[in-house]
Amino acid sequence: MAHSETAGEPKEHHGSPWPVIIAVGMGVGYVGIVLANIPILLAGVAIFASGTGGWVHQDLQQPSSAFYGLVAAVESKFPKVSARKLGIWLFLVTEIMFFSAIIGSSWTLRLRTGTPGLPSFQGLWATPGEILNVPLTGANTFVLICSSLTMVEALAAVERGDQAKLRLFSLATLLLGITFLGIQAFEYQHLYFGEGLTFTHAPLGVNPLYGATFYAQTGVHGSHVTAGVLGLAYVTRKAFKGGFTKENHEAVELAGLYWHFVDVVWIFLFTIVYLI
Repeated sequence: MAHSETAGEPKEHHGSPWPVIIAVGMGVGYVGIVLANIPILLAGVAIFASGTGGWVHQDLQQPSSAFYGLVAAVESKFPKVSARKLGIWLFLVTEIMFFSAIIGSSWTLRLRTGTPGLPSFQGLWATPGEILNVPLTGANTFVLICSSLTMVEALAAVERGDQAKLRLFSLATLLLGITFLGIQAFEYQHLYFGEGLTFTHAPLGVNPLYGATFYAQTGVHGSHVTAGVLGLAYVTRKAFKGGFTKENHEAVELAGLYWHFVDVVWIFLFTIVYLI
């Protein structure tokens, strides 16, 4: 361990080997993607998964606590911010840029549709409701908004030290997230097999790029929601084990920050993809 432990104090995560293993797995996986080598990619995924599982298992065995790392050793006039919270905010900044690139490129392709002489002049863009099920997705959007409200209630509960409501609202948020993914999976199945909307083909003479941009935008968001659901499963599991207290519950707050982010992104996507 990087620091000696005093009696009653939890182990600090910066002494854990699991983050290093996770980073190695991500690096190996990236090499596999660049080289288009499936065995290397799968090896990276396996290392990443084992590191993540080990880290989660280790964290479940100890109470939640904030880790300030080097910040604690530096005198500053600014409010003290934990390394984890700073890390999640920096991560969300990169996510904003990532989603902006995906949405911006898809919107650019859409604007080029119908312009003679340009590669995308192969059909018009679908109008709202022409292919997509707007009422169903509107209801699914409501489900995701409700999950943000239950996440707020979960954080408020642990801040009051109310363990029962923390467990209730954490579980409710998890179930709402799973419901959102289930409805989206049902929509994908219907669009792909029922409507014939694929990455390379769109029905009704619609521009084929419509399908590609639709699946790129909603699929990437769906993968982020899946990651959020896994995070919520961890938070819920630890909440039922009594791992959070009124004084130490940073993981609940960080999971909430990420979950609210994916909710806000979906509101933009729903408006742009389904309503405009």
